[in-house]
Amino acid sequence: MVVLLVEDDEDLGELVKYNLEKNQFKVDWVLDGKEALEKIKTNRYNLIILDLMLPGISGLDICKEIRENPTNKDVPVIVLTALSDEDTKVKGFSMGADDYVTKPFSMKELLARIEAVLRRAGYVRRDIVEFEGIVYDKKSKSVTVDGNPIYLTKTELQLLEFFLEHPEQLFSREELLEKIWGHDHNETTRTVDVYISRLRKKLGDKGKYLKTLPRLGYKLTRE
Repeated sequence: MVVLLVEDDEDLGELVKYNLEKNQFKVDWVLDGKEALEKIKTNRYNLIILDLMLPGISGLDICKEIRENPTNKDVPVIVLTALSDEDTKVKGFSMGADDYVTKPFSMKELLARIEAVLRRAGYVRRDIVEFEGIVYDKKSKSVTVDGNPIYLTKTELQLLEFFLEHPEQLFSREELLEKIWGHDHNETTRTVDVYISRLRKKLGDKGKYLKTLPRLGYKLTRE
């Protein structure tokens, strides 16, 4: 899922961005209203997190623009603000905000509110499988490593999905041949070794979690 974060406080922005990416969101972060409007006009988002007190264009004006933009008019908007008075909140909701988070806030609270807003909007994240920064979206068949997309062949993807769904479990080469290539395959166990090697390379530093146990097989493990 892709989030637009509009926050001019760089320390807070870095913190929110880090925690969102840690929770498998892809984040576009901008520092002012002008940049936000440019992003909204050219990109489609699953969620927008918007500070009210911004240089140039206020968060309320941006919220109004979001609701008038055909690309993102139905996207959930969470407002971040140091203003907790009732009038500001009412105005924000009337402009199209879906929820308010008052500063200062904990990341735990923000993440809980994000999940609640996404559920109300009909987004369900059960199709996401994650292991130590490796994220596989079953619905889109896409893989990211620490937020960066990687591109796998069909067989590499099947192999990765199998390991992600069975972490910390050991599988022999013969078992992997049967699970991935099927009962009627004509491959040798060397084929498994080749594909494991390719997959490790594409996973980069995360390839270290795909361990070889000599004479036994492979497993995805934190050990």
